[in-house]
Amino acid sequence: MNLRNFCSFLVVAIGVGLVCLASTPARAAESINKIATVNIQEVLLGSAAGQEVKKELEGKVEELQGKFQKEQEEVDTLRSEIEKKSSVWSQEVREEKEREYQKRVREVQLKTEDAQFELQQMEKQLMTPILNELQKVIKELGEKNGYSLIMDSRAGLLYVDKALDISELVQKELDNRQKSAK
Repeated sequence: MNLRNFCSFLVVAIGVGLVCLASTPARAAESINKIATVNIQEVLLGSAAGQEVKKELEGKVEELQGKFQKEQEEVDTLRSEIEKKSSVWSQEVREEKEREYQKRVREVQLKTEDAQFELQQMEKQLMTPILNELQKVIKELGEKNGYSLIMDSRAGLLYVDKALDISELVQKELDNRQKSAK
């Protein structure tokens, strides 16, 4: 009798399990009903905070370019001098000028690399808080508006209907938050 009850219980449990498994894909399909895309780069470049960062970076680039322009002109002048006068110089003078030229070229290259690194660090420092806030905005908009999935539209998607793009909404919310934070 115990074996018979156990077998009956097992048959009922398997039946219930199969019904649950059969209904799971239908429920999953129902829950993924609202999908959106956001062009993160467009939002960042279009936002007020992104524009401020862009201006700061452009100002720094101009400052660094002005700084290096004089040094580059000096290197170019030295190269021109070597090309014009090398035929009248002795071998020793020519070699000395070539070494000096190579040294100055390396110095300019190193300074350029340092400047690029400095710009990257500055961009990272300025963009990190904005990206963190953007992530919060997207998450909260998704929860508030019942989105099941929000993806970056540049994430390898082959086709996305424009109606799914909420970039403008995200940008407005980000701008509002940045204004209220100030």
